[in-house]
Amino acid sequence: MAESHRSIDPLVSYAFIVEIGGTAVARFSGVDGLGYEVEMIEYRDSETPNLPRFRQGRRKAGRVTLKRGVLVGENNDLMAWIREIEKGVVSQRNISITIGNYGKDKGISEPKAPHTWVLRGCAPTKWSMGNLDGNSNSPLIESLELVVSEVSVEK
Repeated sequence: MAESHRSIDPLVSYAFIVEIGGTAVARFSGVDGLGYEVEMIEYRDSETPNLPRFRQGRRKAGRVTLKRGVLVGENNDLMAWIREIEKGVVSQRNISITIGNYGKDKGISEPKAPHTWVLRGCAPTKWSMGNLDGNSNSPLIESLELVVSEVSVEK
C-alpha cells in the first residue's frame, strides 16, 4: 500500500500560502470571505419616472477569514503584526494568498497555474489560537480575521 501525503507531510492540507511583503509567513487550510461588493444606488429621472436607474456607489471588500494555519519562517512578520495591533498601533499591510501545488517531493512548490489574491489595506481584527497539545496535530492559528480595503486577483 502506497503512503499517502498525510503520513509523509503533515502540512499537505495547508495549501494556501500567505505572504507579507513577498515573504511567506504562514500556510492556511481555508480562506473565507474573498470578494467585494459594489453598492448600487437607485434613482429615477423625469423622462421615465416609473423606470428605476442605477449608478455605482461605494465599494467594499469586507472581512476575510483565514482558517487553520501554521507559521513558516524564523522571524515571522505575521505574529509581529498581530502584536503591533494588540498594542494599539494600527498598521495596514498588503498580503497575498496563493494556492500552492504539491510536487513529487511532497512539499509545496511553485503553482503550475497560480492564482494569487492580493488583499490591500489589511489589518487583523480577531485571531484565535488552536489547542496547545504536544500530542495533537492542531494548528497554531485556528482562525485569523482581517478587515480588507480592496481585493484583486492576479494570475
